[in-house]
Amino acid sequence: MNVRLLKAKRVERGFRQIDVAEKLHITEKTMNLKECSPVNKFTADEMLALVSILSLTAEEFNSIFFDRNLPFWLSIKDQF
Repeated sequence: MNVRLLKAKRVERGFRQIDVAEKLHITEKTMNLKECSPVNKFTADEMLALVSILSLTAEEFNSIFFDRNLPFWLSIKDQF
């Protein structure tokens, strides 16, 4: 997981960790632990919620959570 890119997208979109944590229904501490871990600690539902919350493109999603390793046919979609 690309923790720097996730944080960059969150900040770029004007969200604080607490803002995203509230939208995911988790604590700020839990959000911090998940966002700062190089291993993806987000559930599938949380990842999909982050796509919506942060308005991530499929390419950004692939880059953040899968280090651009999703199959080609998944990575070429414009949006989820």
